[in-house]
Amino acid sequence: MRIGVISALYPPTAIGGAEIMAQQLVDGLRSQGLDVFVLTLQAPQAPMADEPHIHRVPLQNIYWPYERGQKSPSSLRRLIWHALDTSNPWMTQQVRRWALEKKLDIVNTHNLQGFSTGIWPGLQTLNLPIVHVLHDFSLLCPRTVLYKNGRVCGLHERRCTECRWLTAPRANHTASVSAVVGVSQFILQLHREHGLFRQAQGQVIYNALNPQKSHHQTATRSRIGPLRLGFLGRLDQAKGLDVLLAAAEILRLKGLPIQWVLAGKGPSQDIERWQMQYPLLDLQWRGHIDPDTLWPDVDALVFPSNSYEALGNVILEAAASAKASIASRHGGGVELIEEGLTGAFFEPGNPEDLAKVIWALEQDPERWQNMGLHARQKAQAFTSQRRLSQFTDLFKDVLHAHRT
Repeated sequence: MRIGVISALYPPTAIGGAEIMAQQLVDGLRSQGLDVFVLTLQAPQAPMADEPHIHRVPLQNIYWPYERGQKSPSSLRRLIWHALDTSNPWMTQQVRRWALEKKLDIVNTHNLQGFSTGIWPGLQTLNLPIVHVLHDFSLLCPRTVLYKNGRVCGLHERRCTECRWLTAPRANHTASVSAVVGVSQFILQLHREHGLFRQAQGQVIYNALNPQKSHHQTATRSRIGPLRLGFLGRLDQAKGLDVLLAAAEILRLKGLPIQWVLAGKGPSQDIERWQMQYPLLDLQWRGHIDPDTLWPDVDALVFPSNSYEALGNVILEAAASAKASIASRHGGGVELIEEGLTGAFFEPGNPEDLAKVIWALEQDPERWQNMGLHARQKAQAFTSQRRLSQFTDLFKDVLHAHRT
């Protein structure tokens, strides 16, 4: 079986978990002796030579969208970029040439911003079955997050006009896909509610822990002094930092001392505004850090996302280090937590409810550690080997169905 894997970004050019999960799958498939070939975009700022199984192609669009810290393009340039990305004929030609050269049997696609979903009909003309993995909401929202003007959108049929117009061709392109994988039941169901992948075989395959990181030791913290809660993610409103800080202020006024460890990057003006708004909170702003350095310093994770999350890998990472999670009750993260056993939920966007949940749990401090131990036990099932086995079986099933 000759497998082609297409991902807009691929390590070392990577900005998130989707690229890491794609690489983890490729490495696993190759370890089984399968012929696997990767097609990804070539970053113009840091060109890299091809590896034997990795081919990098230049992006044929009006700008490179993945440079962190670059000045935001104008609204008109962004509109042109997204319009072209709905069905990019130049990228489709490159993909077809690569697929023919490698003599592929099946194609596995991941995030495709830059390639465009127009490559799916192009691959279908070559009689190639396609398995797509849903890592985010880019097929429904050009911003990929289904969050606009301080609120979520996209539940059921409600999406803004811009999203519906720019992504309409993508829904039609999904008819060329043989099977679709959701990293959670939530993301798979949401896409089908909007009419995508209705003819494709569907399956949920959860992300896996990185086997190269050591999660064998429980990241215990001696509970001396106040409760210490952690946040890891982008420091912005979509991730719920405003809700977390408002809840922290409520708890401070109630007399519950908490130290907050906030890790991640975000707009400097927002961080400065929050620091001025909450001067009496005990906040540690740690910036971008290795997640493994956070877990020994906190008693639990707070995952307060206002926007939908495809899954919430940070919940899984925290659980692997014996840390319970308190999460907003929506999105894919809900599927990683057993309420009362490995964590707790609060109503999204409601700081009063978040404060209430934390207050109730702190009345029995031993519950934090007990939930963390249960979370760690649950996390042991999310292995890369199990994920690899599920994908391998799916590829075989799709290829067999396609041939017969």
